[in-house]
Amino acid sequence: MRPRYRFPMRGRRVGGPGGYNYQGTRGGYNQQGYPNRKMRNMSDRERMMQGQNRRWNPWNQQLGPGQRRPGGQQGWRNQNAWGGNQDRRQQHRAIRDSAIQIKDSWTLQEELDFTRLSKLALPNVKEPIDLVQCGEIEYYDKTYDRVNTRNERPLVRVNRISHAVCATEDPVIRRLAKQNVARVYCTDAVAASIMCCTRSVNPWEVVVIRTDDVLFFDERDKTEFDMISVCETAAEPPTEESGHINSARCLALEATFINTNLSQLMLLRGGKKYAFPEPNPFIDDDKDEDEEDSDEMGGSDEEARQAKRREKKDEELASIGYRYRLFDLGNQIGMVVRCEVTGALPPTNADGEQSGDAAAPPQFVYIRSLNEFDSRHCGGVDWRSKLDTQRGAVLASEIKNNAFKLAKWTACSMLAGADQLKLGFASRVNPKDSSTHVILGTQQFKPQEFAIQLNLNLDNAWGILRCVVDFFLKLPEGKYLLLKDPNKPMLRIFAVPSDTFDTTESERSDAESVANDAQKPALTRVQETDEVEHQEKQQTAESVVNKDE
Repeated sequence: MRPRYRFPMRGRRVGGPGGYNYQGTRGGYNQQGYPNRKMRNMSDRERMMQGQNRRWNPWNQQLGPGQRRPGGQQGWRNQNAWGGNQDRRQQHRAIRDSAIQIKDSWTLQEELDFTRLSKLALPNVKEPIDLVQCGEIEYYDKTYDRVNTRNERPLVRVNRISHAVCATEDPVIRRLAKQNVARVYCTDAVAASIMCCTRSVNPWEVVVIRTDDVLFFDERDKTEFDMISVCETAAEPPTEESGHINSARCLALEATFINTNLSQLMLLRGGKKYAFPEPNPFIDDDKDEDEEDSDEMGGSDEEARQAKRREKKDEELASIGYRYRLFDLGNQIGMVVRCEVTGALPPTNADGEQSGDAAAPPQFVYIRSLNEFDSRHCGGVDWRSKLDTQRGAVLASEIKNNAFKLAKWTACSMLAGADQLKLGFASRVNPKDSSTHVILGTQQFKPQEFAIQLNLNLDNAWGILRCVVDFFLKLPEGKYLLLKDPNKPMLRIFAVPSDTFDTTESERSDAESVANDAQKPALTRVQETDEVEHQEKQQTAESVVNKDE
C-alpha cells in the first residue's frame, strides 16, 4: 500500500519504493542544498514534532506499536527525504539583560564558574546557636490541609506590614557586630542564593562591604532580588513582551503577591500567638519615621498626620519571627544569619502526638506558594485535573521548571531551623486574568527530606558559601559587588567605589519633595481652587457695583 504522510509534500513524486524523494525547494537564503546556512529558530509545532519524528529513524530497528517495518521506504530521517535536516534548526535562546550596568570604574576581581563551584564541599557543619529571637508568629490553620481541587478556597488579600531590611540597617545585627560575635553577617535570602547559585539562571546581585575584617552581605535597594521568579529553569521560559501578563516580570510580581498573602492567609488570624523573647526589632524604626514626619509637617498639617496615624493603626504586622543564628564555617569564621519563620504548630512528642507540656517550644513552619498561570506554557501540567490524583507529576514538573526557587526555599527553611516546609498550590481563576486566584491544595515536607528529592547537596552548598566568604576575606577593605552573569553560568566579583549605590542628599530631598506633593490630599487642592474662584467672583461683583454707582 502507498504510505501515508502527515504533511503535504513540497517535492514531486518519483519512482522507487520510497514514494516521495526530495527534488528541491525554493531557492534563496534557506536553501536546503546549502549545508552551512543560517538556520531559523524552531517553532512550537516543529519542536513538538521533533520528538514524534524520532520513531522514523532508519537505524532504529526495534519494532513497537505504531512503528513501520524497516525495509524499502526512504524514511523520514533520510537526508534526501523531506525533513532530513529538521533537528539542525536552532533552539530558542533568550538573551537576558543584566539588572545593573557595569561601569568603567569598576574592577573585575574574580570569575567563579559554576563548574568549579559544583565540585566544592564543606561537610560536618555544626548545629547553629540561637543568639536572638524576635517577633510574634501565629499558629498554622490545619483546615488548609483538606483543601483540594473540589474544595478550593479563594486567595484573599491580607493587609499586613512586612519589613524588608538589609543586614547593615538591621539594629540587632548592628548590636551583634559591635560585640564582635562573628565575622560575617547576612540574611537567609542572601545566604541561600549563594548556596544554591549553581541552579540560578536569571541575573541577581549582592553588595558586599568589608570593614575591619568583618563582612556584610546586603541586598541592593530597589532591585528585583526579593521578587520570586516563575519557570526560571524551564526548557522554554516565559518569552512574552514586557507588559504582557505572562511576561517574566509580570509573573514575578504575581508570584510575589501570592506568596506574601498566602503565607499570612494560612494562619489562625486573631487567635493565640507564640511570642519570642524579644519584640519585633523594626517597630522602633516606624516610630522614628513617624516622629520625623511630624517634625517636617509642623502644626499646619495636623489632619494629614492624624490620617497617617489612622492608616498605621489599621495595618497589622505580618506574622514573621526573626531568628539570629550563629553558624560555624570553620577556620575561626563565624556567620550570623537572620532567618525567618512564618508560623507555628503545637509541640509534639516522639510518637507524633500533640504534647501537653505548655513550656515546650512549638514547631516552626516555613510557608511558601507555587503558582500556575497557564498549563499550556513551559511544559506544565494541568493542576485542576492532576493535582489530586497525580500530585507527584505536578511536583516533578515544578521541580524541573523552578529548581532554583525551590532549592532556595529549602535552604532558607533549613537555615531557620523550621520543622516543616508548607507549599501551597495557587492557580488563576481564568488564565487570562492575573488578579484573581484560588488555592487548590497544600503539601508539607521536612526540609531535609525535600532536599533529597531536589538532589540538593548540602555539603556542596556550604562549600560554595565558604569559598565566597574566603575570597572576600582575602580582599582589602572596601565595597564589592557579587553579580550573577545574566547569560553565563558564573559569578563575577567587582570592586566598586565606596559611594556606589548611595543616593546624594540633594536627590533624597528632591525625592521627598516629590513624594510629599504626591501624597498631598486631593481635598486641599479642591479647597484651594474653590477659594480662588470665590475671590474672582467677589472681585467681579465689586466691579459691577462700582460701575452702577
